[in-house]
Amino acid sequence: MKIPRIVKYGGTNLAAFVFDFTLLLILDFILDIERALIAFFCYISGTLVSYVLAKNFVFPKGWLDSKPTVEFSAYFLGGVMGAVITALIFAILESFNISNILIQKIITTPFAFIIVFLYRNYFVFKK
Repeated sequence: MKIPRIVKYGGTNLAAFVFDFTLLLILDFILDIERALIAFFCYISGTLVSYVLAKNFVFPKGWLDSKPTVEFSAYFLGGVMGAVITALIFAILESFNISNILIQKIITTPFAFIIVFLYRNYFVFKK
């Protein structure tokens, strides 16, 4: 049975999510910086973990495989998109006095996950 790509992507991104969220909790606790900015930085950090895992376990060689710098840059751009989405939603939730970090992350994650998966699957790693 072939495992659907989005399920494999979800699994690898779960590892990236654990890294991202752990870093978010630690930095939010020790730094006095706007949480949306910390969430942006942590999402980008998780993108690096995600790239290594997705490249090795999820996506087949795509049209950018012979250009690894361009491929990584395009993948990273997806991370920036996800980070912007995450930071914006964190800021919006804060404006509605929803400041529980777990609730913020739970609300934000599906939006960023779906948008970034579609971009990476249909653009970065297309055949």
